[in-house]
Order: sequence, then structure tokens, then C-alpha cells
Amino acid sequence: MPKKWLRVMEEAINKIENNEVELGIQVLNKIGEHGKEFPDVMFYLADVWNELGHTEAAMTILRDLIEEKKGDTELLQEAKIMASEISLDEGDFDTAHDYLYELKDEGYDDTQLYLLLADLYAMQGLEEVAIKYLQVAHSRDDDNEELTTILSEMYLKAGRVQEAIDLLEDISETTFHSLVLKARMFAQQGQFEEAYQLYTKAAQYEQIPEVLYGCSLMAFNTEKWEEALRFVELLLAVDEEYMIAYPLHCDILLSLGNTEAAIESLKKYVDISGFDVEQIRRLTALLLQAGRYEEVKEYQKLLDQWDLQEETEEEKS
Repeated sequence: MPKKWLRVMEEAINKIENNEVELGIQVLNKIGEHGKEFPDVMFYLADVWNELGHTEAAMTILRDLIEEKKGDTELLQEAKIMASEISLDEGDFDTAHDYLYELKDEGYDDTQLYLLLADLYAMQGLEEVAIKYLQVAHSRDDDNEELTTILSEMYLKAGRVQEAIDLLEDISETTFHSLVLKARMFAQQGQFEEAYQLYTKAAQYEQIPEVLYGCSLMAFNTEKWEEALRFVELLLAVDEEYMIAYPLHCDILLSLGNTEAAIESLKKYVDISGFDVEQIRRLTALLLQAGRYEEVKEYQKLLDQWDLQEETEEEKS
């Protein structure tokens, strides 16, 4: 790429990063107008537009490069890869399919192609086809723990649990994603203590809601009530709209004999979630048990309204 164009591009990016967005965009548009005779400039511009979230502008450039065959073979193949990635992100599976299979037909054999083909089919729920392409990618770099984890996760989604376990045996337990994946597999097999140990190790790396929920649920399943309560309350402090945490919170509090707190947790869940018939019925039963009859009437009215709505819909159908 001519140094002049690279310098101008970097200046535009610096302006955008320094909150001079409009001016930076104007510069990028000018580059698009005057740099068309330089395919590498246009490819770099497409990459910049993509990074900025202007995917339509990026795709316009990439389509022009590909359709007009501007640039050498390597640049055109990179353009198809980028166009495929954008198309997958946008949910345009047909366009992604066309570009990826063009690359395959051209003899393009980079691992990235097989990973994108795996994404293409996985995003459409075709796990077995995705596995086929992930296996090709993995066979080329079987020491890559990230790739091994991705393939294991796909095995798990396809219900091929033993293959997932076998593949993960050689992975060290030092990576966050491998810990979470192993924890999920042990949980699915009912090995809750093993799953608990792995989830708590993962929580030392990153306390995301899924991991904290896993810690709490596995602690609950192994009757570690206090630990279960600690993790679920930490989770709700991180994300109070993590809906599935509230029924678990209620279960834990009931196990600890704290009915009043369990009721308050369910009430909050019902307020946030809108309408969950099963949990409203459960809340009504707990309120009745606690002798809080006025509140029972309040939630019973909600249930009666729901039943009436259901009857009306059945009559219409």
C-alpha cells in the first residue's frame, strides 16, 4: 500500500478515536472516492469500515473487489474471507455459503476456511456438518487448546458426550473455557461435585453470570447451602436480571429454612419477569403457608386473570 494512503487512513482513524467522528468519516469517504485504483487501499478501507461497525460500506467495497477481480489472488481470497465473516455476523447464510465454497473450489486451504464453514452450519443448527469441518481444522493443529475446546463443545451440543470428554482429557485445566466446558459435561452426567470444583476454578478467572450460576447450582445439588447462597447472591449483584437465578435463590433459602426471604426473592422475580404461572403458583403457596392472606388474594387474582385469558383464547380457536 502506498505510504501516502496508509498515513491518511491512520489520520482518519485517529480522528475517530479522538471523538472527531464526523471529520474522520469524511476522510474515509474521500479515501473511498479517490483510492479505487489501489485494491490494497480499498481492502484496508473495508477492514476499517468493518471494525467501525459500518458493515454495509465494507461489503460494498468487498463486493466490488471480488466481482471486478481487482487485486491479486491472495487479496481477493482475503476479501472473500472478510465478506464471509460479515455475512455470518449479519445472518446472511446464503452469501457466506457462496463465498466460502468459491474459496474451497479455488483450492484455498487455510484453517480459517474450515472454521468459517463450521460456523456457517453451526449457526443453522447443523452440528454434525459443523463437526466435520471442525475436525479438519483440529487435525491441522491438534495442540491448539482453543480449537480442541471448540470441537469438544460442538460434540457436546450434538450429544456426543463421550467424544467431548475424550477430547478434553489432554487439555490442561488452566484455561477458562476448558474449565467451563468440562464443568458443563460433568453436570450433564450428574457428577455435581466434580462440576462444582471446576466451576469454582473457572470463577477464579472470570465471574460471569453463567459461571456463578453453575457454582451456585452445583453447590445446591451437593447440599452446600451456604456456598450456594453466596454464589447466587453474588450473581444477582452482578446481574439482577439473570432470571433463572431467582427460583434457585428461592430453593436455597427454603433449604436454609428462611421462608420469608424466599418469598421476597420470588416476589422480585415475578415483578421483573412479568408473568410466570408456575412461579406465581409457587409464590401463592408460600404466602398461604406463611399466613400472608392479603397477598395471596393479590397473586390469586393474577392467576384467575390468566385462566380467564386462556379460556377466551381456547374459545376463539
